[in-house]
Amino acid sequence: MKCPTFERLIDYLDNRLPQPEALSLANHLATGCAACEETRGWYERVRAVATSDDSVAPPQWAFKRAVRIFDKRLQRPNLAERIAQGFAELVFDSFSRPAMAGVRSTDIATRQLLYSAGDYGIDLRIAPFHQNTRADLMGQVLKESDPTFESVFGLKLEITRTEGEVILSTVTDEMGEFKFSGVERGLYNLRVEFLEGSITVHDLPVNES
Repeated sequence: MKCPTFERLIDYLDNRLPQPEALSLANHLATGCAACEETRGWYERVRAVATSDDSVAPPQWAFKRAVRIFDKRLQRPNLAERIAQGFAELVFDSFSRPAMAGVRSTDIATRQLLYSAGDYGIDLRIAPFHQNTRADLMGQVLKESDPTFESVFGLKLEITRTEGEVILSTVTDEMGEFKFSGVERGLYNLRVEFLEGSITVHDLPVNES
């Protein structure tokens, strides 16, 4: 096993990891990894200092603000409520920008689209070929504040016609990236499935202006 990330090691030391992952990390530490042992020693010293130092109390305004933030987080709808059968909103389209003077038509240029749905973003690139009748559809699913990409790995995606017929399907890789090759020109729906629901990009213009 390669060294865990700093965040994973801290979660292990704070007993926040699920049992299988904690056992795997414990086995790694048992091998005597010098880098991980150094991080563990540093964190244990920091934790000892933090737990023993109560000489400075936070200002009352800071305490009250922290309580309000915590209450608001508890009141937020869960992920299932936010994305179940959610619809993505277009926030950027490279074809909507004014063409620069002297630049030829973008009919066969790669098109970039960015959609947003709650905490998720869907970055799409449409690269046409074969006399502009087909295109490769590539993209990446990202979740806000998730640098590890764990929440966007292995997601199922489907391209469907507007009446619901599934044309192509694939899954995201370890970086949340995906690709559909040779998609015929037309309007489609792109659905991203999660355990808690799905996000749909409606009327996705593959090679349409």
